[in-house]
Amino acid sequence: MALLLVVSLVAAFVGFKIYTSNYYAADEKEIEEVRDLVGDKAISFTDETGTVFIPSGQDTRAVIIFYPGGKVEFSAYSSLMYELAAKGYVCVIPKMPDNLAFLGVDVIDDIRRKYAEEMTIVGDVDWYLAGHSLGGVAAGRYLAENAGNANGGFKGLILCASYPADDLSGTNLRMLSIRGSNDGVLKADKYEESRGFWPSNSTEKVIDGGIHSYFGSYGIQAGDGTPTISNQEQIEITASLIDEWISGN
Repeated sequence: MALLLVVSLVAAFVGFKIYTSNYYAADEKEIEEVRDLVGDKAISFTDETGTVFIPSGQDTRAVIIFYPGGKVEFSAYSSLMYELAAKGYVCVIPKMPDNLAFLGVDVIDDIRRKYAEEMTIVGDVDWYLAGHSLGGVAAGRYLAENAGNANGGFKGLILCASYPADDLSGTNLRMLSIRGSNDGVLKADKYEESRGFWPSNSTEKVIDGGIHSYFGSYGIQAGDGTPTISNQEQIEITASLIDEWISGN
């Protein structure tokens, strides 16, 4: 019986590793094009914990921590982060274990502890937790788990093609939900069911012609819809919607 249990555990572990090894890699060419467009308005630094994007030559307006989608390379969201940094936001994309945010829901706590001194440089600004797809679900879980602890220091939640699977309706959080009209991956029934979990101060935006995959730069994932706008256009629209939402309050 013990041997059977060990064999089962090993088989499950191997199967999980095979599953997570097949992930969507970042489209470096697409990211480089966006980096060139923002020019000297933003700079980035990468270490073993992830990548930080910093506005250049302007004051920090807010901090955005972005949880990557499931089985998507974290750097695939660099395009969106460059666009946001160019608008004055300090952005952080944490590396997630096996490219799954659910395995690192609390990773932001580790980053804040490790870089406590560096974090003081941003000053007294609002912090927002964000995420794409399953990364957004993980971000919502973090906020739900820290609802009694001043929401973990976050003012709001930004979801890209995602929804909260945990109840945030009783919190004082702000929430922005952005999705593409041609999304073929986001489960419409789950999204609609989640509305009961939304904070009372929630805003929804739909990008006409946008798809699930184009919130990052990693190509088009299996099952997604057909876009009528480019990847770069959706990234730019998303960054503008986030900027307008944060700036409007």
